Amino acid sequence: MRELKSEIDSRAMEDFIVHRFRIIKVFNNNVIMAKDRLNQKEVVLVGKGLGFDAKPGGMVDNEKIEKVFSFVDKNKLEQLNNFNEDIIGVTEEIISMVSKELQEPLNEHIHVALADHIGFTLERLKTGLEITNPFIEEIEALYSREYELACQAAEMIEEKFETNIPDGEKGFIAMHIHSSRINRDLAKTVENTTMINKMVEIVEGELNAKLNRQDANYARLLVHLRFALDRINSNTTIKNPLLKKIKSEFADSYSIANKLAEYIRERLGKSPPEDEIGYLALHIQRIKDSLNELDKN
Repeated sequence: MRELKSEIDSRAMEDFIVHRFRIIKVFNNNVIMAKDRLNQKEVVLVGKGLGFDAKPGGMVDNEKIEKVFSFVDKNKLEQLNNFNEDIIGVTEEIISMVSKELQEPLNEHIHVALADHIGFTLERLKTGLEITNPFIEEIEALYSREYELACQAAEMIEEKFETNIPDGEKGFIAMHIHSSRINRDLAKTVENTTMINKMVEIVEGELNAKLNRQDANYARLLVHLRFALDRINSNTTIKNPLLKKIKSEFADSYSIANKLAEYIRERLGKSPPEDEIGYLALHIQRIKDSLNELDKN
């Protein structure tokens, strides 16, 4: 009798695990919302064909599950219900794709933030209103991996909604991906990108030249500015063994770098250390040398 009870308990547990998720809502053929019977929490499940012919109250085929998204903040899950089901569906497929490609989890805020952005984008495109992205070139250079994934996301949106997603919107999606990767508020990512854009304008004004966005030295300057802002924000310092030489041999470039440092002080209320300014001067000098070479040719 005891062996029979043990066998029944074992079968019950096996059945419980196999039929772990009960369907709450179907968003599309690949995305559903379900309740995890192990902990009674609601989750979003993504998998090819997962929602095909599925009905609320039914059980999920575990073998089709590719991604399980659970939420610490229950409000995030509740907010998803405010969006069109097609928008939620494509958003979750995009998040699953990005997480798989990066091989890392994303901050849960992207589920709501990206769905909201996609919905707003589709509304604007429907009415013929396109918002330009002034940072598109900087975004492509600073967040190249995120922009590449944003282009894939745009193709998924275009296929689902039969519309064309402009490059500027791809840039905005890339910023959402970037902010979710590093657990940074999107507003902070926008602030840093805005500051970098302004600092490029300062350099161009001082050099009286439009910088070539395809030039490797331009890309290096942008990347250095990005990490310089991160270091300044986190009070992290770096040592510059060439500082003395840079100040004496590249005085003009160091003067321009000081103007960038003054702008950073105004915006962040923090003074970049001399070593950091020296590295900025070095990048500016490389750009100057590149411009001089063009003039010779």
